Amino acid sequence: MSPAPSAARSGPRSRLRHLRAGLLAMCLAAVTVLGASGPADAVTGAASDHRAIVDVPGAATLSAAGRQEALLAHWTPERISEALANEAGAEARSLPRQQGAAVEGPHSTAVGKLVFEHANGKADACTGTVVDSDSEVLVLTAAHCLHDGPGGDWTKNQVFYPGFHDGSAPYGGFTAWNIATSSQWDIGTKADYEHDYGMLVVNDNASGETALEAAGGYQMASDMRAGEQVSLIGYSGPPFDGNHQEFCQDLVEPTVPPLNMWQVECPNMTPGSSGGPWLLDYDYDTGTGYIGGLNSINDTGDFMASPRFDSDMQAFYALMEQIGDARP
Repeated sequence: MSPAPSAARSGPRSRLRHLRAGLLAMCLAAVTVLGASGPADAVTGAASDHRAIVDVPGAATLSAAGRQEALLAHWTPERISEALANEAGAEARSLPRQQGAAVEGPHSTAVGKLVFEHANGKADACTGTVVDSDSEVLVLTAAHCLHDGPGGDWTKNQVFYPGFHDGSAPYGGFTAWNIATSSQWDIGTKADYEHDYGMLVVNDNASGETALEAAGGYQMASDMRAGEQVSLIGYSGPPFDGNHQEFCQDLVEPTVPPLNMWQVECPNMTPGSSGGPWLLDYDYDTGTGYIGGLNSINDTGDFMASPRFDSDMQAFYALMEQIGDARP
């Protein structure tokens, strides 16, 4: 059995288009200016952003540091267990059947458990991944883990625990400072799963480390192709316990039109794995790879689909880097 590797940064990929400084410059003209205190009330173009809500007893009278401490204390082992029992599932949808297989996999430090509450206070959980970004504070997840969709509300009290395993959080908790989804996620009357991606800008942990410093991260790629092998990781809920990372590999195929997404057969990616990464060029021994997609919608756990990381996603990521850079 291979060792449990850290999710380390890796060298250039021969056909990789990293979404970094050049892309940020390209999108700069479309970005609302961010003030020193944080993001503006609205970010134009690719993202709908929202200052993270901390809604725990006494939070309104506390300093920013005090609110973070109160939020971390709010997520007791009992409340986390409640979230695991309610893990967020994407809309079930019929996807064409392909061959694939679940396999035993390693444990990634950069992939973690994301716990949160809905506006009504119901505890819930998804999966998130630290992005190897210049700001070092971005966590990728599914949009439906951050916002309920058209006519719905933002979630609240988000904490990300990278490397979460069997009830333990070895790198501590990272509270959300700002959250955002694709601007197309909550437009109209029906959620757009082709744009089911979001990010959190997280605060440092109690040791003063950024998420990237503490747990490592994966860079993002925009060139996933049909027939390419991809590795999926996620904290799957029932019939799984949500306490451990599930892993599978399969070959990427397009969904049947009119749905314009990628799909793989991964029977162990059940609700709770939402937001987990699709890793390209994944090295089982070192844990290195690139994020080419994420767990979005499933067909009762047998098939998982991901949004395409197209130009819309690239613009979203560029805007999130700016919000991350503006974090106090």
